[in-house]
Amino acid sequence: MNVFTKNAGRILDPQETKAMTGAYQERKLEIGLSKDEYIRSEYFGINQVQHLLSQPGCIGLRIHHAKRWEDADGKPTETGKGQLVPRVLLTGVDAKGKDMPIHDDKSGMKDVANGNNGEMALGEGWTCPRQCAS
Repeated sequence: MNVFTKNAGRILDPQETKAMTGAYQERKLEIGLSKDEYIRSEYFGINQVQHLLSQPGCIGLRIHHAKRWEDADGKPTETGKGQLVPRVLLTGVDAKGKDMPIHDDKSGMKDVANGNNGEMALGEGWTCPRQCAS
């Protein structure tokens, strides 16, 4: 039986989600960070997410934990300049559990940037804090 199905995961109840996000936030406070000094979440628009999900053979999403160097405004910088910030990357996943390359709607061909053979991901979501709803 294939473990990669359209039904992986489960909807968590509010108590579970509050406990999980609370534990994360408490740990950040324990190490001396204030509420506005660490990323609590990242937002991605429905059109970008749908682009991933609408790929032929896509049965779900994988969220990769990542880090990159950014300046104070959240813009990418050279390695070692600014601060190393945790971010997430989203990829479509096929029934075999493999990350899917993102396809270009215009040509139907794999996007190929810098020789990466189309293995690109959705990133640069809007972070909270910085772009949270009030």
